[in-house]
Amino acid sequence: MPILEFYRGYFDAVYIILHPFYKLDKDNKITQVMAWKDFQSLAGFKNINQLDIALRTYIGGLRTEYKNKKDADILEQASNLHDLWIPSEGNFQDTLDKEMLKSLQEQGHQYMYIGDEWGFERKLCYIQDALEGKADMLLTWGPEKNWYTSHNEILYTTHWDSHFTLLCSNKNTVENILAKHPFEGFYCDEKTDIYWST
Repeated sequence: MPILEFYRGYFDAVYIILHPFYKLDKDNKITQVMAWKDFQSLAGFKNINQLDIALRTYIGGLRTEYKNKKDADILEQASNLHDLWIPSEGNFQDTLDKEMLKSLQEQGHQYMYIGDEWGFERKLCYIQDALEGKADMLLTWGPEKNWYTSHNEILYTTHWDSHFTLLCSNKNTVENILAKHPFEGFYCDEKTDIYWST
């Protein structure tokens, strides 16, 4: 099902935020991030669709007819050669968390809900506490997959085998967020689905 169709009646704009590649120092602190377009050039991929298929193949997230083992090997070799970590899949990525949280504050929200992927649990969180590392972000039913504002004006969510986060809201709000936080990615059109690269 196309993403916009799935959210119809709730959100009229969805922006796909691509999780960047990154480097860690010996203390496991992020020292550098690399955009998909830069890694695409580094590895010699034609476009981000080819890179997305390589990423999904690498983690075993595609059916056989969509896999590309050769590109997954190129992905692994280029990452190892340049000491880069492959973007996270299925969870929010640490390289983006603070920007995502700040974006909610900048849109006038001081609190957000944290929810699991199943809809079993949600908890209210003071966003400033989350920014300062003081909030209890742990959920009983697994990692948080959803951050959303109190009246569902903005939603950040992830999908199991996808190396991206969805930013869902109205077009004006998404544009305001991207003006301050130019996350690499693209808007969903009427045909874009979760497996857009295939």
